[in-house]
Amino acid sequence: MKKRHLLRLLGSLFLVLTMVASTSMTVQAQQPIKLRFYYHASPTGGQAYFLQDWIKKVKEATQGRLDIAFYPGATLGKPTEAYEMVKSGVVELAVVIIGFFPGQFPLSDVVQLPFIDLHNATVASRVYWGLYDKFPQFRAEYPGVKVLALYCDTPTPIGANKQIRTMEDMKGLKVRALAGSPTELLKTLGGTPVLMPPGDIYTSMERKVLDGWMISWEACVGHKLFEVTDYYTAANTYQPALALLMNPAAWNKLPPDIQNVMEKYIGAAGSEFCGKEFDRYNQMDKAKVQAMKGKTIIDLSPAETKRWKETCKPIWDRWVANIEAKGLPGKAALQETLNLSAKFAAELKK
Repeated sequence: MKKRHLLRLLGSLFLVLTMVASTSMTVQAQQPIKLRFYYHASPTGGQAYFLQDWIKKVKEATQGRLDIAFYPGATLGKPTEAYEMVKSGVVELAVVIIGFFPGQFPLSDVVQLPFIDLHNATVASRVYWGLYDKFPQFRAEYPGVKVLALYCDTPTPIGANKQIRTMEDMKGLKVRALAGSPTELLKTLGGTPVLMPPGDIYTSMERKVLDGWMISWEACVGHKLFEVTDYYTAANTYQPALALLMNPAAWNKLPPDIQNVMEKYIGAAGSEFCGKEFDRYNQMDKAKVQAMKGKTIIDLSPAETKRWKETCKPIWDRWVANIEAKGLPGKAALQETLNLSAKFAAELKK
């Protein structure tokens, strides 16, 4: 009798333990996968907003199984460390500014050539991904990471503490810019380029360390550069290139069904999303600056624009020569950039 009672107790205990274990496994399986997302710039800028929209879309599409924590303002490290951070797994995702890594992305720099006229961020972003998709040498510039999206900003204005209406007005000005073609652009126009993270521009303008900056309207508003800048020259100078990257080990750990869902939000689709959002926010933020008292937006005259473009054209030739000297398809990449730009711009007009 005692033995049967003991067996019943053991059976009940086993059943309880099984239920507890099963419940624990279910809860564990339902725990969202946590990922950290590094972002270099202001949390109140347009880019920060649309990247968080992207995170929200991915979270909803995976029914909450992905929990991506967004860390803006370069709080986890310097922008110049972003590539290594995502490659090593310090963070799982990061936005990388191509122009912060001199020499690392020589072929990718084609989308930043001055006055190449990629029309807007949407077209430029589609071109950027199209080049990555076509050229294996392009893809080779991103080792140790998974490229989720490649996108461009709109053509940057030149913000300054003096009016810039002609090339001569640029002479001797210390202007914040990016490495590569943007640096060559400023040198050619007579300015002195200064490589600097977006978050340092405000204080540098305030302290007169900088005379001006080249960054988007979206970043101007996001970093409140309008508080230290009165003049803005709107010229189709160049379009900054950015990359949304992921740690490959983190990607490989994702369940296949989550990877399949994410595929809809990365690649060509992800690049175009970022481009369209950049266009939208830049248009809104330019209008905000234009409406502010005491701010002057200067449009280069057609004759002066032509002059700037012709003066900067040799940068294209030097870029092709340097890229070809490295054994890379510079001439083909430049031609494909122009072809894709014309194609995608025509598609937008339909």
